[in-house]
Amino acid sequence: MRIREEIVQATKIAFAYIGTVVGAGFASGQEIMRFFTVYGIYSIWPILIAASLFIFIGTKILRLGSKLNSQSYKAIIEHTFGIISPFVSGYIALAMVLIGAAMLAGSGALFNEYAGIPYWIGTGVTAAAALIVVLFGIKGILAINTWIVPLILMFSLIVYGYSLQGNGSGQEITAIYEITPVELVMNGVLYAAFNIILSIGVLSSAASKVKEPRALTIGGIMGGGILGIMIFINNYSLRAQGPGIYDYEVPMLYIVNHMGPLFSGLYAAVTWGAIFTTLIANFFSLSSVINDVFRVPVSLSLLMVTCLCFVISFMGFSQIVAFFYPLLGIFGFVLTVIMFVSTFKN
Repeated sequence: MRIREEIVQATKIAFAYIGTVVGAGFASGQEIMRFFTVYGIYSIWPILIAASLFIFIGTKILRLGSKLNSQSYKAIIEHTFGIISPFVSGYIALAMVLIGAAMLAGSGALFNEYAGIPYWIGTGVTAAAALIVVLFGIKGILAINTWIVPLILMFSLIVYGYSLQGNGSGQEITAIYEITPVELVMNGVLYAAFNIILSIGVLSSAASKVKEPRALTIGGIMGGGILGIMIFINNYSLRAQGPGIYDYEVPMLYIVNHMGPLFSGLYAAVTWGAIFTTLIANFFSLSSVINDVFRVPVSLSLLMVTCLCFVISFMGFSQIVAFFYPLLGIFGFVLTVIMFVSTFKN
């Protein structure tokens, strides 16, 4: 009975971890293409590096969150970064606000493109749904991810199976320019870095509710491992389409459109699910840390976060990504290297 409970807890943690990472960029295929697919057959190396970091650092964060009994990422940041922790906390908060706004912008665009629903209505409905889920705390986050993440994984496997049947251009992508081992390592680390930083809020809070170290370890390994598998199969699906895939803003949609109208509709639903899981993770992390630092009631802090992200979302998804993501990625890389060294020493 105890082993069963550990597996259930570990699975919920793993799905919450995956749900935080798998957002609009992942579901569209754009992230996978830019970080991995462009390297052709050599993309396996940055994928392995990213997956290893997801497993190693994710597990470390979970164990540390349990040890510190953290209610937000504040305790872990202070423990890991010491004197520079206020700067790191500020960076993470800014990143989560911008990612939250980008997810809302993506949902508004999705509603408008697939159903003709006005942008602000799609954004507003998604924001309201996220607010309701996060009001239930970490239990709400874990419950939603338990339903949505398996559907995202299942759809990725369906697309992968379609690609394995030779339903592509028949010309596998080769590296588009000369590459170096350093570049492959950097891309794997950079991809994992940004996503791990954004996962720290949910992982630390979820860990404080689990007292079995083995469940935390299994959850971290499972979550990081499945993320690695999802990156691998999506990368293969994109590579199977040949160089023409580079011409599309939403590479995965190019594949899905060839699978028939039913799959196009399912893809829209899966994309919204990926957006939603990332959105609730950011809303939860931000409202938790505001409550932890300023003692503002969680419901009020959550309302403030929702309104702020809703307003910023009117910049548009592509504009937010173009202006802010590169800067956030650079800082995330530096911080993750520090965190990696710190956890390794500990």
